[in-house]
Amino acid sequence: MWPLVRQARYLGRYREIAQVLVGHGFGYLVEQLGLVSLLSLPRRIVLRVPPPPPLGTAARLRDALVALGPTFVKLGQALSTRPDLLPHEFIVELGKLQDTVPSFPGEQAVTLIEQSFGRPIAALFAHFELTPLAAASLGQVHAARLHDGTEVVVKVQRPDIAARINTDLAILADLAALAEERLEIGRQYNLVELAWEFAATLRAELDYKREGYNADRFRHLFAETPTVQIPIVYWEFTEARVLTTERLFGVKITDEAGLEREGIDRSRLARNCLEIVLHEIFSFGFFHSDPHPGNFFVRSDGVLGVVDFGQVGSLDRQTTQSLLLLLAALVNHDTPETLRAMERLGLVARRDITPRLRRDLERFTEGFVDRPLCDISARDTINELLAIFHRHDIRLPGPLAMLLKTLVIMEGVGLQLDPSLDVFGIARPYVQQAMADQLNPATIGTQALREGRSLGEVALELPHQLGDLLDRLNDGALRVRTEEQELRRVAGALIGAANRVAIALVLAAMLLALAVLTIAAGVGGWSGLVPFLLLALLGAGTVVTGLALLVAVLRGRE
Repeated sequence: MWPLVRQARYLGRYREIAQVLVGHGFGYLVEQLGLVSLLSLPRRIVLRVPPPPPLGTAARLRDALVALGPTFVKLGQALSTRPDLLPHEFIVELGKLQDTVPSFPGEQAVTLIEQSFGRPIAALFAHFELTPLAAASLGQVHAARLHDGTEVVVKVQRPDIAARINTDLAILADLAALAEERLEIGRQYNLVELAWEFAATLRAELDYKREGYNADRFRHLFAETPTVQIPIVYWEFTEARVLTTERLFGVKITDEAGLEREGIDRSRLARNCLEIVLHEIFSFGFFHSDPHPGNFFVRSDGVLGVVDFGQVGSLDRQTTQSLLLLLAALVNHDTPETLRAMERLGLVARRDITPRLRRDLERFTEGFVDRPLCDISARDTINELLAIFHRHDIRLPGPLAMLLKTLVIMEGVGLQLDPSLDVFGIARPYVQQAMADQLNPATIGTQALREGRSLGEVALELPHQLGDLLDRLNDGALRVRTEEQELRRVAGALIGAANRVAIALVLAAMLLALAVLTIAAGVGGWSGLVPFLLLALLGAGTVVTGLALLVAVLRGRE
């Protein structure tokens, strides 16, 4: 169902999108989505559009996105990181999309700044350079100097860009809903959810205050890392459309001549670039998801400066643990454990694991056999794994897709600086530390508490669900046809399940108590026989209860 009010409000933009798509050879898509009749465009007008240029489909899509403007360029850039969704040729073409757009007049930037703060530019800055240092699709950056002499950069949003992007995002949401209704590919890839994820990411980029918060968080996290510099945010000169930060001076890591002139150790720089991202992922669970090489500067002393924190990703502890298990399973050529890790990550459900998927994963893991890790490319490994996901219609969650994109980009940057870079060798200590953290008694105790709480909620909810089931049976809303023997079997299964839940709750409580008591003994420095007796009794009780639960589960399967 098309929202009629929005149709009328954005009619001109709908028409523009349809004409661009037809002009680039996607008229069939316009027809299938019903845009021709929706926009009241006579078919003869659509058919008079010149034929598309002699390019492949992927190249024509790239050109169409450029013609449609910043929102669609950003969409193409986002899709270029999703080889689980698109074939390789589309990934390559969309990967060519860059924010190479002309700058807007510096006078317009000054006007926006003055409107934002209600003060003349001279009262805010001792000097403001009208010619921008760089321009992108959402805004541009100007050099400036505060009245205390501090050199800063001022990021200013393009005039009216927010309104245009919000219009395009509303239309994209409509088109995604229509595609799910009318096209098989729309239902297959859940385009509505993809459109929502993209909209949330792009709207976050439009809020420069959020980018400032991200920069502050990274600066705090790297406060004890002397090889990294994160710029200071000057909040008195920052708001939603203007961001003022410390200016970092140095050589861009893509400037080979500059690196040579400054005598920068390229091997050390490559390692530093990769370690930053690994530290973010495995130590912080909060990472820079757009580590474009142009956002990295290196000082003459080798310190790496990082800017532009509009796109970030985060991983919860469970996702991080599942990633570690997946990595360990792949390296150990353990296909069953690989599939279990994929289940934990939400990539695949157990019912969807087919013999074909198992075979593909077995072939994939065989590629690690008898090969030193230094000879294995992270980029090739990730791309091969993503190709398997694409073949079996396995869709990556947004944060995981951003993570893989980040790793691929940073490996590329590192290898460009040092072709002999051992990515897995650098990653090994971070992975080992993250695994050790997962086995920490405090972490285990927290997990046990969380699981115990979940089991408790299930146990509390079970009587209500059974009562609801009986009420539906009494009301005739649920009909069950069964023989008396089958009914007894169902009743026995329910009782057995309840018993197993009860035993599991007791086991979880004992595990939690054992973890807490162990931590307390270590932290409090207990001595004497009593604490050890308590630990022994509790450990024995845990083992007995676990065996009881195992027996109950095995009996339940008979």
